[in-house]
Amino acid sequence: MTTTQLKKQTTKEIINLLIEDFDAYNINREAQYIEFWADIDGFEIDMQMDTRDYSVASWDSMKLVGDGWMKEEINKQVAAAILEERINQAIEKKLGR
Repeated sequence: MTTTQLKKQTTKEIINLLIEDFDAYNINREAQYIEFWADIDGFEIDMQMDTRDYSVASWDSMKLVGDGWMKEEINKQVAAAILEERINQAIEKKLGR
């Protein structure tokens, strides 16, 4: 199997993992990024995976700085950070890293 074929197969396996284990939806590819949505604790989280290293990130998981955040915003940030961590751990396990 060529390197390109192996990369395509791995990407497909990771996408299937996202769908099966995290109920990912609205999956779209743009260049080397795959954008998708996943739900956790009643929040819809917009996420992005870089196919170069299969790392997943979300803007919603960024730490909130300063005061004045509503409880729902804080809860969404915490939930997004937890989901991001779980997905990245599952991908690492799948890749055998």
